[in-house]
Amino acid sequence: MIKKSNKSTPGKENASSASVLDDRGVLLNKWKKGIDLRSLVDLLHSESSSDRLQGAYYLGELGVAVEDLMIPATQLAKDPVATCRRAFVAYMMTSGFYNKSIANSLAECLQDLDLYVRVTTIKWAVEAPEDVFEDFSLLVKSGVGGLRPRFPNPLSNEFWIDASLKRAVRGLNIAIWLRSGEKSDDIRKRVPEEDSFVLDELLFSETQPERYSAWKKSRSQH
Repeated sequence: MIKKSNKSTPGKENASSASVLDDRGVLLNKWKKGIDLRSLVDLLHSESSSDRLQGAYYLGELGVAVEDLMIPATQLAKDPVATCRRAFVAYMMTSGFYNKSIANSLAECLQDLDLYVRVTTIKWAVEAPEDVFEDFSLLVKSGVGGLRPRFPNPLSNEFWIDASLKRAVRGLNIAIWLRSGEKSDDIRKRVPEEDSFVLDELLFSETQPERYSAWKKSRSQH
């Protein structure tokens, strides 16, 4: 018996890929208008981490505020997958959504042990409107979003609560200094205890325009 091949011809494969891309484009355009959101919300609520990651990706592709996605997006803040938590912060930056629940979640993300989540939250704080940033600052300084350890010894709990608050305030201060126009390299000297990746990532964003300009100039000379 001759087995039937499962391989598709190049022409069919290309057509199939184009169809998937077209479908995704149609869906994204609908979602941007708040239409047919159920499929995206289902991805964000799925028990499958791969589904939620896909939903987080689409959320990042939207680039606009969609009111009915505010709550599903906020729920990503407590996702066990760091990429999803980061997607929550990035969408709050894009959408401009802010309320008490979002603020509490952002305070937790500022202290996230995943550095991508932490630095994305610092970037959100740098770009936040003045009134939002003031409210967020008060929240963080009050201890919201900090660690809640449960050691038998209360002194051990106090140690980590204090360390968590210091880390939160340090992240807040970095945002304050950046908002006031200080450069990342100068801030690095102020907070030697901050992970170098966080400051490298901020410096990378800060120097993006000049790198692009230099690259564009070098291309024009060839």
